[in-house]
Amino acid sequence: MNGGNRTVKKKLLVMIPAVALMAAPLGTGAASITHAASKDSQVQKIETKAETRPTLRKGSRSSYVTDLQQSLKDVKYTVGVDGIFGTQTQNVVREFQVEHDLSSDGIVGPKTWAALDENKVERKQFTDKDAIALGKKKLGSKIVFSGDGRLLKDGKGKAYYLFKAANQDWIDQGGTGTIGWFNIYKDGRVVEQ
Repeated sequence: MNGGNRTVKKKLLVMIPAVALMAAPLGTGAASITHAASKDSQVQKIETKAETRPTLRKGSRSSYVTDLQQSLKDVKYTVGVDGIFGTQTQNVVREFQVEHDLSSDGIVGPKTWAALDENKVERKQFTDKDAIALGKKKLGSKIVFSGDGRLLKDGKGKAYYLFKAANQDWIDQGGTGTIGWFNIYKDGRVVEQ
């Protein structure tokens, strides 16, 4: 009998952590960055949030797909928000992945979720209006900028906006005014493509 009881006790000891885990609340992806914190802390929170959401791919249907589509739309990608991960969503995900130096497989896993979350945070810290102000400072106040408002990443992981620059005086005289295409970085660099 004692041998049997020991077995039962061992099984209970093994089961308790599993039960405790099952009773612990699971993350719903609702973590947010609401106060000033160090960049490492923000990255940790972004990664934690990304890991609580499921991997999505073409054919997925859920509120997570709706969240994904809205996140893509929020960071200036054109996509419908219907909760269905179809061809359009897959193509936009691939485009986002390419523009953020990720594997462009069209599957939304932890790295893509984290990149979307990080992009939202960076957009709040460095807006397209900030970039235009930096561009005007470097190229002159008579320059007008146009772009799609997407915050992109270069090969080194540095965020920038891509803008077409045009001279307003040349436009007023009937020309296109086009000067060129420029990557404008948060640190003030304005790099012609």
